[in-house]
Amino acid sequence: EVFHGLGVTVLRNAGLFCSFVTYIDFSKQLFDNQLNPFLTGALCSNLAWLTIWPLDVIKSQRQSGLYENYSSLQLLRDTIRSGAMFRGLIPGLARSFFANGCSMTAY
Repeated sequence: EVFHGLGVTVLRNAGLFCSFVTYIDFSKQLFDNQLNPFLTGALCSNLAWLTIWPLDVIKSQRQSGLYENYSSLQLLRDTIRSGAMFRGLIPGLARSFFANGCSMTAY
């Protein structure tokens, strides 16, 4: 049970990091490296979270242990149909905005 949901968690984290680094690179090119570190971290982390949010929802469902007989694709379809895909998005983005903005400022 300790490793329940490990595969989707690793995939989510890899996607999150790759997205974040890609958005950082794009922001440097788009804003000619003129965006302050706080906004760079805040905006790029939120874009990264928006990119992988569906995978994070599936990860959470997998880790709950309630959906063992469902494939990830079935979970994704059911979550979209039920309207629960973006539940918790605003608090997640708010946390990410401040946490990653401050992290990039300290970095």
